[in-house]
Amino acid sequence: EEEPIIIRGTDTDEIDGSIWEDLETGAPPQWMVLKELLGVNIFTYILAALIAFFLGMWLGQMLGMSGVGSFEKVSDAFPDTVDVSSPEFRL
Repeated sequence: EEEPIIIRGTDTDEIDGSIWEDLETGAPPQWMVLKELLGVNIFTYILAALIAFFLGMWLGQMLGMSGVGSFEKVSDAFPDTVDVSSPEFRL
């Protein structure tokens, strides 16, 4: 494990060039810093995907594409009515 660099103030308060290079080489990438500052995490990616999905559905419906944005057909596999008073649904 590398020892941390300790910077102490000097009379001129200037950082030596070699110390500055050490700081720059050990710095995290700018993209990582930006993600931390903005709070970008998995929730943000999921939210962006959902927004893109629903925006696509809405645009498809506005353009009149069939089968996009609303249900036009119901599968024959679904029953028309369900009797929930039958013994199989009782607790």
